[in-house]
Amino acid sequence: MSELIYPLAIPVKAGLELINKYKLRSETSLRDHVDDYLEYADVLFSAHAPIEIDGQRLNVASIDRDFREYSIDVIKTYIDKCAMFPNLTQLNLHFGYKRWFAEAQIQGRIGDYENHIMAIRDIADYASEYEIEIVMENLNSYWSANQILPETDPLEIDWSDKSEPFATYPDEWISMCEDINNSNVKLCLDTSHICTYAQRFPKEDRKKEIMKFLSRPDLINHVHWSDNYLYDIRGRNDSHLAVGSGTIPADFHKAVKSLDATILLEHYYSENQLIQELEFIDKL
Repeated sequence: MSELIYPLAIPVKAGLELINKYKLRSETSLRDHVDDYLEYADVLFSAHAPIEIDGQRLNVASIDRDFREYSIDVIKTYIDKCAMFPNLTQLNLHFGYKRWFAEAQIQGRIGDYENHIMAIRDIADYASEYEIEIVMENLNSYWSANQILPETDPLEIDWSDKSEPFATYPDEWISMCEDINNSNVKLCLDTSHICTYAQRFPKEDRKKEIMKFLSRPDLINHVHWSDNYLYDIRGRNDSHLAVGSGTIPADFHKAVKSLDATILLEHYYSENQLIQELEFIDKL
């Protein structure tokens, strides 16, 4: 059995009493306003940056300069708020979008790679003034948002004309971190998201595909750990199951546990479920 390097974290919605009871840390979600959790200052070690404002997805890669700068400014303003928390040293950030065609998205629909690289460098330099590290999260394959029917053969789907963020693919996720080339930028591994990506492949190839996300452990400084359905169609959804209750292989979970990274259990359902999950993790 391997040992965790850092205490696990759970979402703030679990409540301060329970977080302290199990000697855990905490993180705010993308829907939370971090400044609403001042009483969590002792346990709040990371936060999730917002991903949308008024129904529109932020896009730091946007070819629309005004919307790109607006998106960057929203993140910087959030960093200012995070700086109020003495233990908060990581901000989890979603990548921008290559394409986002949702009806509500009237700006920032198309993104550019170089714009994205420059934007993250800018954000990272700003965050470094507060000693807050930026960790970039691998993102979903958006099956539902693209209205892909359950019976559709994934091998017949052309993703080049679909709504899609940067860094869904493991090689792009890693190479973007390398291209950003900033000491204040590392990666956040989301283990539920990797299953939505693996659904693009035949079942016999899916384990191999998710293992690619672990090929550069030196770049992974944060993890959003949960389970998902690797081998059936439910895994097209970002299921956020308790660790051990899905079908991600145990050896993958063991590898996650051994990472030199802070880890958030990105879900909370009940205290009993948490106890079972902690027992499963302890036995890995």
